[in-house]
Amino acid sequence: MSRVRFPASLYSDLASTLLDADGLESCAIAYAHYDAQSAAWIVADAKPVPDDAYEHRTRISAVLKSCFLIEVANRSRVTGMAVVAIHTHPASPGHPRFSTTDDAGETELGSYLARRAAPVPHVALVIGPEGCRARLLGNDDEIDVWEVGESLMLHSPMHGVSDQERDDRQVRAFGAPGQRLLRRLHFGVIGAGGTGSLECQQLAHLGATRVTVIDPDLVEETNLNRLVGSIPSDVGLPKVEVAARMIHATHPDTTVVPLQADIVDEEVARLIATFDFVLLCTDSHASRAVVNQAAYQYLVPVIDMGVSITVANGAVSHITGRVQMLAPGLPCLNCSGALDGEAIRREMLTPEQRAADPYVHGEHEPQPAVLSINSTVSLLAMTMLLGAVTPVPIKPRYQVYDGIRGRVKEMAVAVQPNCVACSSMGAFAKGPTWNLPVRPTPYKRSEK
Repeated sequence: MSRVRFPASLYSDLASTLLDADGLESCAIAYAHYDAQSAAWIVADAKPVPDDAYEHRTRISAVLKSCFLIEVANRSRVTGMAVVAIHTHPASPGHPRFSTTDDAGETELGSYLARRAAPVPHVALVIGPEGCRARLLGNDDEIDVWEVGESLMLHSPMHGVSDQERDDRQVRAFGAPGQRLLRRLHFGVIGAGGTGSLECQQLAHLGATRVTVIDPDLVEETNLNRLVGSIPSDVGLPKVEVAARMIHATHPDTTVVPLQADIVDEEVARLIATFDFVLLCTDSHASRAVVNQAAYQYLVPVIDMGVSITVANGAVSHITGRVQMLAPGLPCLNCSGALDGEAIRREMLTPEQRAADPYVHGEHEPQPAVLSINSTVSLLAMTMLLGAVTPVPIKPRYQVYDGIRGRVKEMAVAVQPNCVACSSMGAFAKGPTWNLPVRPTPYKRSEK
């Protein structure tokens, strides 16, 4: 379904301001980058209409001056951005509905914007005290309205999600609305190995109904010690096929898309914008760099996780794990220092480029991996996800696990004001108008 994504707390602040108008109907204008592939509007700016821009304004209607609408259309045309025309129904209970007056006004506004504004679909949004409703400007095609930050909130009605008896114990924990939202979301799991297979298993048990799993690799014999759902005869099969089989075995109603591909390739990276929530379970800096930027560029919440076991002189010296949520208002992987620029460069090379590069020597050395440690980190990530999408009051959004000492520590990192990924000076809310750090030409991987 189409969706409008607001960065937190832009929608909440705007709704609060508009509804605090002594019962008068209020208006605002938002500007959004439209991504046709994901049918998403990425809101970059939204402000209430100035008082002097109203032609007239009452408790049941508001009309804007033509000179103000000319400015709106001009900005849309110059920037290429879609207009989100917002108004309130201050006395409407629940999710407000568009009135016949709204229908007539939108027909006129839609015709005007079609002539004067950017040639992209524009949106109408009506806000009430308890929720909102959005649609394509001038017709009845409804659009979801999301607010993305350390929590993921759906402000418009939730359609087409039913309760199931199998979810009873979870509903007792975080309520029916939280469970319905879990069933409503389209999850992307990037990486189907040690932690990724565990996340797929947990999503299936939680009742997720739409999961896309992305991983380029085949199952090797050395994967069997930690690849949940795998059996010896799976050696040589795509990891994503093993994950899909496991999800279906646990929850047959789930729609699973197994995609044997690399997220750093341009056409695959574009899929990130189509997901509602991403679990990032890879072990490469290049894939993290791509998904990290996409999280802020397209306003798609991501939870990144990683595990490291350090062996020195034949003994384990460190067992560490990291779980970090990436979303508006939270520091990105650049800000937290989790990305290695030289590793990204090497990992983006094709096999031919790698062979010709004088700075790349030898083969990648496999790292130690143990199922129980992967499980600890993946469970922290899934619990963090529950805190982001259900009413469970789980606060941490960045945690580090010390397996030697048996400690989990919440981390605090400052957001860098000029960050290329998560600041307005960089990719933040730019949608398809900003380039992702991808490998532009896909290449055929040699099978192992």
